[in-house]
Amino acid sequence: MKDKKSFILYKSLMHYVKDTNHLAELCSKLNKSKFLAVDTEFIREKTYWPKLCLIQVFNGEDKIIIDPLAKELDLKPFFKILINNEIVKIFHSGRQDIEIFYNLTKKIPKNIYDTQIAAMVCGFGDSIGYENLVSQLLGKKIDKTSRLTNWSNRPLSKKQINYAISDVTHLFEVYPLIRDKIINNKRESWFKEEIKILISKKTYDLNPNDSWKRLKYRNLNRNSIGILVELAKWREIKAQEKDVPRGNIIRDDAIYELCSSQPKNEEDLNNLRSFNRRGSLKKEFTEEILQIIDKGKSMKKEKLPKFKPLKRLPTGISSKVSILKILLDNISEEYGVAQKLIANKNDLQELVLDDQADIKTLKGWRYKIFGKKALDFKNGKISIKMKNDKVVLEAEK
Repeated sequence: MKDKKSFILYKSLMHYVKDTNHLAELCSKLNKSKFLAVDTEFIREKTYWPKLCLIQVFNGEDKIIIDPLAKELDLKPFFKILINNEIVKIFHSGRQDIEIFYNLTKKIPKNIYDTQIAAMVCGFGDSIGYENLVSQLLGKKIDKTSRLTNWSNRPLSKKQINYAISDVTHLFEVYPLIRDKIINNKRESWFKEEIKILISKKTYDLNPNDSWKRLKYRNLNRNSIGILVELAKWREIKAQEKDVPRGNIIRDDAIYELCSSQPKNEEDLNNLRSFNRRGSLKKEFTEEILQIIDKGKSMKKEKLPKFKPLKRLPTGISSKVSILKILLDNISEEYGVAQKLIANKNDLQELVLDDQADIKTLKGWRYKIFGKKALDFKNGKISIKMKNDKVVLEAEK
């Protein structure tokens, strides 16, 4: 007799998990796996915290759909799998997936392998999408018509389930191919360096005291900076408490206007454009906002955030950056590494201005393949030339 907890879909045995006993039973088997492909479906358009709607897992044999919205399901057995260091957990562009699990457990999944990062290290381009990677490595086309459906609706259609599980079955196939490319190109250390950022708690800990960094602040004076810091912190806390997007509390443009105008009373506040514009600033927060503005204005100088002042870019820097961009193009092509991973425009500007700049481009593997050459070129030790329609580097005599 067929297990009632499973059903046949497109000639494959699918496990649709809605209760804890079934999950524990499957996790006992998953616990013996060497690696698992993992993906999630979630929604967060109307909330601060992402709402987990589905977890998909594939171990090469069992196609598992876990329904976090099921009332009789406790996810703890699966969370134990995530922190089992003996099992490789494969994600593609896994930052949001990891964020969800971290928010639920306050633990970062262990032994993570992100195929998007691996692909960038191997030269598949900047932030390559899953569909494109599957096409290039497996020659398969993914049906994305269910991608933007509302995953919180129940019951899910067979089409939705098939779409969801196909993400992890293809991912399972992609993993050994991209892993072998990393190994054959001797890029394991490069890959591990990038993964460290992905699995750092600092990547996911949302400190309201740092929320001002999301906003533009360069043109604000000292009093305005204090107001910006306090308003951003207050908004972050409110959004977390109410579980709504930040803009539902107060929009960015309203924060900037409050920093600039610094209203002293409710009448001043009512005269602001952003206060009267629908959805910009909630009138229920009037008293709190006025108090926060006063607090920000009186913030002591030593408590204001310290940030680097804007550097005045010397004349001719654009041309120097453009030349370094040519070198970057050449190195990216030679090593088969996404340009974005090596350096961005700001990195190139910093490098032109300062040989000792504190940038990723002058550290680790990036320094070895590009940073050192960029400094040598900048300091006249090598030159860039064209030979046989190719860009080459030559040491200066």
